[in-house]
Amino acid sequence: MAKRIAMIVVLAVLIFSGLSMAAFAADEVEWVEKQNDATLSWGQTITVDGYDIKAEDFNEDKMVFVSISKDGEKLKTAPLTAGLEFAYNDEIKVYAQSVDPNYEIITKDGKEFKTGIRNPSAKLDILVRGKPSFDIKIETDKDTYDSKSIGDKKIEVTITVNNNGEAKAENVVLTVDTGELEVLNGKTKYAYTKVLKGETVEPITFTLKTPTPWEDTDFKITAKTTCEDIKGQKYVHEGSKTIKIEQKWDLIVSKSATKKRHMGESVYVSVTVRNRGICDINNIVLKDSIVSNMHLQKDATLDKTLSLKAGETAEDVFKYTLIPEKPGDFTFPRTVATFTLANGQSKEVTSDNSDTTLISGPYIEITKTVDKQQLDTGDELTVKVTTRNAGNVDAGVTVTDTVPSEAKLISGETSFQQVLGSGGSKTITYILQMHKEGEVQLPACKASFLDLDKYSGEVKSETPVVYVGIPMTLEGSSSQPEGSTGSNQEINEPTGQASTEGTEEDPGDTPGFSSILAATGLLAVTGLLRKRSV
Repeated sequence: MAKRIAMIVVLAVLIFSGLSMAAFAADEVEWVEKQNDATLSWGQTITVDGYDIKAEDFNEDKMVFVSISKDGEKLKTAPLTAGLEFAYNDEIKVYAQSVDPNYEIITKDGKEFKTGIRNPSAKLDILVRGKPSFDIKIETDKDTYDSKSIGDKKIEVTITVNNNGEAKAENVVLTVDTGELEVLNGKTKYAYTKVLKGETVEPITFTLKTPTPWEDTDFKITAKTTCEDIKGQKYVHEGSKTIKIEQKWDLIVSKSATKKRHMGESVYVSVTVRNRGICDINNIVLKDSIVSNMHLQKDATLDKTLSLKAGETAEDVFKYTLIPEKPGDFTFPRTVATFTLANGQSKEVTSDNSDTTLISGPYIEITKTVDKQQLDTGDELTVKVTTRNAGNVDAGVTVTDTVPSEAKLISGETSFQQVLGSGGSKTITYILQMHKEGEVQLPACKASFLDLDKYSGEVKSETPVVYVGIPMTLEGSSSQPEGSTGSNQEINEPTGQASTEGTEEDPGDTPGFSSILAATGLLAVTGLLRKRSV
C-alpha cells in the first residue's frame, strides 16, 4: 500500500512538473502580430504564414467557431467570444476582438424576438510565434591590400552579430572561417547561452596575415551562427566579406620624353625599369621603337635583356635623341617588357603612353602641276604651283620657279613672297609657250621659308615631264599620269625640313636661306605680326 501511495505521489509530481514546464514554455513564446482587425464573415478564410484561418460558424450568443488548417489538414477548431483566444502548438494564435451575429430584435406584445442570423462576422487578430534571426556584419580596415606594402601586412577584422529576429536565440555558436588567410591573433569561435531579440553581442576582433599571391586574388571571410529557439528548433545564419589581395610582383616601365620642342630642336627620350615587387625578376626582354616622323640623331640599340632584384631600379636602360621631321602632337610607342616569373607564368608589361610631345614649326609642301603632257610646238602649257604650310607656326615663304630653255613665259608670275599661316596656302599660275620638240622636263620649283624662331629651310617640287611634237612614251605616261608632282624634300636633307639651329648636343650653324632670303622672310613675318597687333 505504501509503495502504491509513493508511486502515485511521484506520478503526480511528474505530471505537475510537465504541466508547469508546458505552461512556462507557452509563457516564453514571443508572439508577433501578423494581422490586425481581420474581418471574417461566415465561411471566409484568411491565410497567414501558410496557415488557413476560417470562420466556420456563428451562434446567437455572439460566438464564432474558428478553425486552423495547413496544407488542407484541419489542425484545430475552437469557439471564441470577444476577448478570448486560442493557439495551435505554440505556432499560431487567434484572438477575437469582437463577434457580430448581425441579427435584428423586434418587440411584439412586450416580448423580444430575434429575426434570424443574416451575415455574421468577427474581427480577429492573428499572431505567429516569433523566431530568432541574425544579421552578421564583417568589416575589415581595407577592402584591398597590397601584398608588396609594409603597411598592408596585417588584416584587422571586426565582426558584429545582432539578433534582428522576433524572438530570443538560445545555445548560440559563432564560427568564423578565414579560408586560406592565416590567423595571427584572436579567436574564431564563440558561444553564447542566449541572445535576446534586438540584442547585439560584443564585437569580435582578430588579426589575419596578408598573403603574397602571384596574381591579384579575392579571399572570402565567412561567419556563421547556429542557434535554437525555445522549442529546440535549429537555425543557421551566415555573413561574409570578400577582400582583394594584390599580387606580389610589380614591374614598372617608365618612358619619358621632352614635352615641347620646335622644329630643328632635339627630343630626348629615356626609359627606366623598376621592380616594385617583393620577388626577383630575371631575363626581362625590353624593346622600344621610334615614333613616326622622327628619326634617331645617331644609331642606338633599342633591344636589351636585364634582371632586377626586388626593389631594384634600372635607370636610363634606353637613352637616345630624336630629330623631328614635321610638327604636330606625337604619342610615343609603348616600350614593351616580356619576362617569366618564378612560378612559370609569362608576363608582358608596357610603358604608359598617355603623355604627348608637341613639336612646333612650319611644314612647307609644294606641288607643281601642268594642264597637259602631250602638245605640239607653239602650243601653250599652263603651269600651276601650290605652296601650303601644313605646320602649326606661321612662316615667311619665298617661292621661285624657273622657265625651261625649251619654252618662253607668255603670262603669269613664276614667284611670290609672303607669310603663310598655319594651314594656309598660295597658288600661282603662269603660261608657257613650247618652242622646241622633244621630251621636256620642267625644273623643280623651290620654296624657302623662315619662322620667328629662326627655323628655316628649302623644299622643292618634283619635275613634271611634257612631250612636245613627239608621242608620249609609256614610261612617261606611267610616271606622270596627270602631269602633277609634289614634294616635301629639303635641300641636303631628304627626310625632313632643314633648320638654321643646331641641336643641343651639337650646336652650330645650319645651312638655310641666303642672307637676302633670311632678311626678306623675317621682314615678311614681322610685317604680319605688326598687322595683327594693329
